[in-house]
Amino acid sequence: MKKKIISLLLSVAVLMTALIPFAAFAKSSTPVWDKYSKEGSYKVSSFTFTIPENDFTYKVWYPKDIKNMSKRPIILYCNGTSANYEKKPTTVTYLKKAASYGFVCLTNTDENTGLGTSMNLGMDALIIFNGDKKHRLYNKLNLDKVGLAGHSQGATCCMNLASKGNYDNLKHFKAIYACSLPSPAIAASGLQNCPYDSSLVSLPTLLVSGSGTTDNAFISPLESSIIPALNNIKNDVYAARMTDVEHADSIYDTHPYMIAWFDYKLNGNKTAEKAFVGKSPELKTNKNFQDFKRKIYCKKVSLKAVKANKKGFKAEWKTVTGVKGYQLQYSTSKSFTEKTTKSITLKKTTASKTVKSLKAKKSYYVRIRTYRTVGGINYYGKWSAVKTVKTK
Repeated sequence: MKKKIISLLLSVAVLMTALIPFAAFAKSSTPVWDKYSKEGSYKVSSFTFTIPENDFTYKVWYPKDIKNMSKRPIILYCNGTSANYEKKPTTVTYLKKAASYGFVCLTNTDENTGLGTSMNLGMDALIIFNGDKKHRLYNKLNLDKVGLAGHSQGATCCMNLASKGNYDNLKHFKAIYACSLPSPAIAASGLQNCPYDSSLVSLPTLLVSGSGTTDNAFISPLESSIIPALNNIKNDVYAARMTDVEHADSIYDTHPYMIAWFDYKLNGNKTAEKAFVGKSPELKTNKNFQDFKRKIYCKKVSLKAVKANKKGFKAEWKTVTGVKGYQLQYSTSKSFTEKTTKSITLKKTTASKTVKSLKAKKSYYVRIRTYRTVGGINYYGKWSAVKTVKTK
């Protein structure tokens, strides 16, 4: 009898397993998106404050148990035109969610943040709170890990906060999430009156927008907004558009990658990193996004001198920070054809290289460039100007 019961139970178990859809066992193709679409592990508290310099109300979301935590990274969120957390409850949704991942998030009621003034004052307030022994945030803010996020005019705000020469707080800012960044023409027009120059920005940036008509044809076009910013910003830049999403919805619809971006750039989170780096980053393969673009920025290096030696030469340059090393090339061909060209890979601390065993009294063309390794891939900077040397 027992054998019959056991056999029956096994048959039922096999049948139930067969009925479970295959998708239940399938591995998600968007694990980063899935993770940051959900709440983090921390409970969240909030408070508001005002400052004498303006009439705006500022609101901060932070992990409830912050007193027992290490110093927290910060996200400053800049509002779009005619929007703030009081008018647009979805803003509360994603800033509260970011706080559940351990961030301290600040925004305000300013509906015209583009020039950056009110948000810079908000950063000033956080610095004061961090040094005030009586404040709940005392010594709990990591002022060296501050991310700038914004939608529409708020993305313009990010550009201006991060522009060289605008604000002293620039030294605290480490990364940007610019959603539906208006084209420079729109930003400078009477619609916003807050021009920006992305060539003055030197922070790693994620540019996200929608491919719907309002972004694509008017506010944040790929060709006149996204690509120029990607090319101009002097740091790593990633960009993508969410398919068929309109301007008004772009920040809420893409916010999981906003949280992932800051977890990667401010905290070094390896799971979040997979959305952006490597041969097939999730942002590129996510079927809900299109037009993925990536620029890994390598500073340019210049040859100081190339001096002739007996059957060789010595190349000298000034070392560059923020790179893994250099690639030095020399060739008997001015066009550096493959058969006539030799390449040497050098460490970042190296400032010169002596090349020997060449032909005597022969002219060689020499150039150098930097390189970085990101996600296991080597990325190279622009070549220096070519110098010519004739061996002795």
